[in-house]
Amino acid sequence: MLKLHRRKIIIGISIAVALIIAVLMLLSEKIDKTVLLIDHVHVEKLSDIRPVDDSLVIPVLYDNLGILGKLSTEERKKKFIDVMLPAILIYRHQLAQRRDSVKILLEKSRYGAEWTPADSAFIKRIFNDYKTKNMQELINRMKPPPVSLVLTQAAIESGWGSSRFFREANNVFGIWSYNKSDERIIAGTPRNGNNIYLKKYDNLLGSIENYHLLLARSRHYEDFRDCLQRGDNVFELIWYLRPYSEKGYSYVILLRNVLVANDLLRYDRCRLHPDYFDYPKDEDAIF
Repeated sequence: MLKLHRRKIIIGISIAVALIIAVLMLLSEKIDKTVLLIDHVHVEKLSDIRPVDDSLVIPVLYDNLGILGKLSTEERKKKFIDVMLPAILIYRHQLAQRRDSVKILLEKSRYGAEWTPADSAFIKRIFNDYKTKNMQELINRMKPPPVSLVLTQAAIESGWGSSRFFREANNVFGIWSYNKSDERIIAGTPRNGNNIYLKKYDNLLGSIENYHLLLARSRHYEDFRDCLQRGDNVFELIWYLRPYSEKGYSYVILLRNVLVANDLLRYDRCRLHPDYFDYPKDEDAIF
């Protein structure tokens, strides 16, 4: 009787594991089917930049943004947010999809489900991007900072879109290039007799991704990442961004002042407009 009971338990566990694996396999096939419909706008005139007046943001990716440098400070600030906020939210959406894919692969590993060749190629690329081979650490590193913090650093590093690096290279965060094979532009002022180069990106998404990767994998931001795992308190997080600038603590004070003076915390409530998601059809639904 006892053996029969044990056998039933084993069979039950086996069925449960098989069902979990089946669901994981389905999830891994379905997860990338939600497509974000992005509008691409080449800015010729100021009216081409759509105002962000709601917490639901239309996903627009702008280029040719030299016009921002010609605006007054207050007008430039508004248009800079109109341009940057959609790009930040687009990147966060794409990052969330990749992060969810990593979570699915972790669960497949835990329950003994085999990875496909595409799974292996994907995780190899992501491991390389984030400089880790630990799945849980990878998931932690892929957590993005709050939108308000990204906007604050973007504003400071680009002069609210007025810098040459922003206008000519889509370099929002002042990220340097040390590799001759990079697409890059030269800085106007050498340091210690050496030329300085900054990376050049095809669009704002490239700059935002590079910024996220810098915070996610550099040893200088280990404390920042630990703080981010504890929560999204921007006023705590900024203290761990001292290494970002030679100004150190003065940079932290600057971050706080820009964040508060421009009420940037309100943008943490913003989300991409649901009308711009192409969801799976009903017949493709998982459940």
